[in-house]
Amino acid sequence: MVIEESGMQFEFPDNRTTVKFDEELFYRNCFNKFPESKGVDFITDGKDLIAFIEVKNCRGHEGDNRWRIAPNNQKRDTAHTAHDVSGRDSLDIEVAQKVAMTLAALCGAYSFGDRKDSLGKLRKIAAEISGERFAQTGKKKLIILVLEGDFGTHTRPKTAIMSELQRNIIIMSKVQWLDCRVSVVDSDTYWEKVFRIND
Repeated sequence: MVIEESGMQFEFPDNRTTVKFDEELFYRNCFNKFPESKGVDFITDGKDLIAFIEVKNCRGHEGDNRWRIAPNNQKRDTAHTAHDVSGRDSLDIEVAQKVAMTLAALCGAYSFGDRKDSLGKLRKIAAEISGERFAQTGKKKLIILVLEGDFGTHTRPKTAIMSELQRNIIIMSKVQWLDCRVSVVDSDTYWEKVFRIND
């Protein structure tokens, strides 16, 4: 299954249930009515893993997004950017919020059982996160931020920036309420077992 997001093509294994979350009917018709609702770009679920994936393709717009890689909105109010940053958050905050709201939406979807036609593939994923297998250590729970763009500097390569962002998502206790692994990757460092990025 190939799905496009932010000008990039992502290929997911056919033996998994994969959704582009904000295009699901339940998200658009129900959850989107919740004020300031948001969610991750993709959810992919299989026997051995479930991944919540957020894509930020900043290629060509790194200058306008550089403030977003500093944790806890540290540089939001001092950023030199052509965009209005009011109401926006640094990536560590945004990703954690999107994961939390995605899980809330899945819980809401599960509460309807078979009584709502708009659930589609979400019904299967919602049942999975509400079942016992979700708590088993054999099933990896992954949060993945795909960060495209040249954010490296002379003193800090992009890989160091991605590692720091990954640590800040965890260290700042933003997703410690979920037993999961967090990864910040790009088209050079992603894990092919979860998805492939097609050029």
